[in-house]
Amino acid sequence: LGFVIVNRVMGEALWRRLQESKIKIYAPARVTHLSLNNDCYEVALDSDLQLSVASLQSRLVIAADGARSAVREAAGIGATTKDYEQTAIIANIACQKFHNHDAYERFTPEGPIAMLPLTDARVGLVWILAPDVAVQVLQLSDADFIARLQAAFGLRLGRFTQVGKRSSYPLSLTQSDRHVAERLAIIGNAAQGLHPIAGQGFNLGLRDAACLAEVLADAKGENANVDPGGNDVLQRYATWRGEDRKGIIRFTDGLVRLFSQDIAPIKAARDLGMLLFDLSPGAKDYLSRLSLGAAGKIPRLARGGALT
Repeated sequence: LGFVIVNRVMGEALWRRLQESKIKIYAPARVTHLSLNNDCYEVALDSDLQLSVASLQSRLVIAADGARSAVREAAGIGATTKDYEQTAIIANIACQKFHNHDAYERFTPEGPIAMLPLTDARVGLVWILAPDVAVQVLQLSDADFIARLQAAFGLRLGRFTQVGKRSSYPLSLTQSDRHVAERLAIIGNAAQGLHPIAGQGFNLGLRDAACLAEVLADAKGENANVDPGGNDVLQRYATWRGEDRKGIIRFTDGLVRLFSQDIAPIKAARDLGMLLFDLSPGAKDYLSRLSLGAAGKIPRLARGGALT
């Protein structure tokens, strides 16, 4: 289906490539204000960070700064948030057995537990619980935490021998009211923040970036003097991303609602559906295709090709 990559390792690789490029970097930096003047944005930066510049000018601004996007808000674009009333506990777990590069997701009455393969016999834990239960679990000693997790997950990976630093965050569905505006494109979690139940949020954000890059590159290939923030260019991006976004959001939100139901007939049908899915190569192929894009053309970068 895919690969699990440690965020820190991937970040180091991306940062290294970025520094090798000719792109000018201002970091750390924080946007405090946006103002649109004719065909150009002026982006004001936080003066407390002692940057070499107080503002930047650009014909295109891309909001890629997370679900609580300051750039999106500064541009006056709102977002709707649906609180799932769940909390995700994140930690690394050392296991008695080697995971054999398999990822596991167990759906329990308290919430889903995902075990994602890392190096050696370690796994990345994503444990979803009701907020009040999560507070209690986070306060447990390491030994008690491992015992409770073991009871919930079982022995598929043998005994859990160690738990790393634990952290948590509340889960919600955040959707930007718009994905483009005048000279502005919104991508990644700034456009949509998803529940981790299907592990699709980050991939969706990567496709946002790949699509926008391809649209800009193709537009420049057609006309070397193209305006990158022009309405035609941005509408191409918005139209292309529409169906993929809607499909993944529907899929993810539907899974959350399905596995939140405690009604006996729904639970029985759900269990039967999971068994049939496990026995169906066609269903698994569909899930693989969904992970590459829910609809329409897949961007060249997402297919492993060159941008141009």
